[in-house]
Amino acid sequence: MKNIDSKGHVTGRSIYIDDIPEQQGTLHGAIVTSPVAHGLIRHIDYGEAARSSGVVRIVTAADIPGENQIGSIVLDEQLFADPEIHFKGQPIALILASNHDAAWQAAEKVIFDIEEKEAVTSPREATKNKSFLVPPRTFRQGDIEKAWSRCEHIIKGSASSAGQEHLYLETQGAYALPSENGNIKIFSSTQGPTAVQKITARVLGYPMHKIEVDVNRLGGGFGGKEDQATPWAVMASLGTFLTNKAVKIILPRHIDLLVTGKRHPYEYDFTIGLDRSLKIIAFEADYFQNGGAATDLSPAILERTLFHITNAYYIPNVRGTVYSAKTNLPPNTAFRGFGAPQGMFLMETAIAKAAEVIGVRPEVIQKKNLIRPGETFPYGQSPDEDNAVKTWNQFDREFNISAIEKSIEQFNEKSTTLKKGFALTPICFGISFTNQSMNQARALVHIYQDGSIGISTGAVEMGQGVNTKMMQVAAQVLSVNIERVKIETTNTTRVSNTS
Repeated sequence: MKNIDSKGHVTGRSIYIDDIPEQQGTLHGAIVTSPVAHGLIRHIDYGEAARSSGVVRIVTAADIPGENQIGSIVLDEQLFADPEIHFKGQPIALILASNHDAAWQAAEKVIFDIEEKEAVTSPREATKNKSFLVPPRTFRQGDIEKAWSRCEHIIKGSASSAGQEHLYLETQGAYALPSENGNIKIFSSTQGPTAVQKITARVLGYPMHKIEVDVNRLGGGFGGKEDQATPWAVMASLGTFLTNKAVKIILPRHIDLLVTGKRHPYEYDFTIGLDRSLKIIAFEADYFQNGGAATDLSPAILERTLFHITNAYYIPNVRGTVYSAKTNLPPNTAFRGFGAPQGMFLMETAIAKAAEVIGVRPEVIQKKNLIRPGETFPYGQSPDEDNAVKTWNQFDREFNISAIEKSIEQFNEKSTTLKKGFALTPICFGISFTNQSMNQARALVHIYQDGSIGISTGAVEMGQGVNTKMMQVAAQVLSVNIERVKIETTNTTRVSNTS
């Protein structure tokens, strides 16, 4: 079956936030952002901005009827910085104007008087200062101290992995509309509609049922629209609350790049020990997570890093500690893999370093140490099947690892300008949420009098094809032609506790 959205995408008819027809009198919002990475606000002059053509209102922290707080796991992130600024680009106010350009032009006219402070951007420096978002967390297995005496080879090293921009095609955006009895409906480009609903209600001082969040589809997410889609939806809703007008906020690309968090950069120190047969006996590592200026999802990402520190290998003696450092960068956030790639990266880096020092191919060490039933990961779980070894052997049968390596060596001997390399990385990735309450789902199924069916779920379509999959499931389970099934938008009024 084809993706139900494919025709709309290629013909330009798929609807995203900025394609929704605007209500008459819709206001457009622009964010006033901090020009410094760390400082205290002494005074802000909004005079010239307020006098700019098309400007209707300037919204600040003083206008918030509820809490100036959008943190999810930890309540440590303000909607508008007041009085302290923690990262460059941090939102300070919202300009509401009659059109998009007028709003953003006015935002550039705000004059700041800020007492600038020293900014810290290195997770190692923040760790030395004991500046943490959450306390350090350690996973242990075996007796790491005693294990080193049994190692023939002990290799130490350091590494780092950089951040990464999500670069979704559709930038962050939201469109809030006033409804009867003070209710507000939000069209949001978010991976987490319930989070938007919950935090909007907190900021407005509302119960959650007065906030309806609707998601048709996202123009990409990759984790960057989990918690980080929330501020713009909250700001749009706050503007609607204060003006009783529809408010749209669409971030220009350069603003989106400035104000949003990325994949967590990590820095690492490691020690790996192997015996004469190249079995890994011990592995010890410190992981310095650059969390940015607020907690966001860093604790959950920290946990997933720890769950993957030995990747697909059995190591009897392990100690891994993650330090979630608070720095003066935008709060870093979810990204594909959610902390697991950083954990697996260091394990593979340590093996590659050990192979280089010992003088063997990394694949020799990798295959020797693949985890098998009866052996345990550092968190205590044991695999039920021998899939790590079976997968490796199947790959070798189909592609012949030694033949690949030999052909590369021959090519490199002859080529003086181009060189080839070869890397093989097994991956053992956990797919459930570490927060057990999140391992659930809901759906609402309407069967109409003519036999047609409407499906509402908590899943969000962001290019992965989940809406097509839900239609297929419904058609198969209910034994009907798929043309009888319609997938509804993801809406917090129809389905609570969405993704």
